[in-house]
Amino acid sequence: MNEIGPLKVKIKGYIDEIMAFNGIVACAIVTTEGQIIGKSESERAPSSFLGITAATMYASSEAACSTFHISRPESIQVDTLSGDGKILIKSSGRKILIATVINDSADINEVRNMLIPISEKVGEDL
Repeated sequence: MNEIGPLKVKIKGYIDEIMAFNGIVACAIVTTEGQIIGKSESERAPSSFLGITAATMYASSEAACSTFHISRPESIQVDTLSGDGKILIKSSGRKILIATVINDSADINEVRNMLIPISEKVGEDL
């Protein structure tokens, strides 16, 4: 028997909620070490690669913040040269990240605001 546990259902719900937002191309919920907890399925942006990338980017940003004696990053935003998309990585608790790939149709501030309550719930659940 292959039962899906309540935590996996919650994680899938968070992924579905994020993916339903306008302009989100892919997302992943990962640990800061790069372990995938949940991910979207997208041919345009492999979520497994997104998870590893998010953990690496976060670790680099965290090290930079530490070097300059400032607190750890809450989020990391990557803007592209041609403006055809963005990557947004949101901290969710001490060891969890939500990584998203966003196309140019999305308003980054709306995406950021949408992620705040989801990030809080993910941080509480994990």
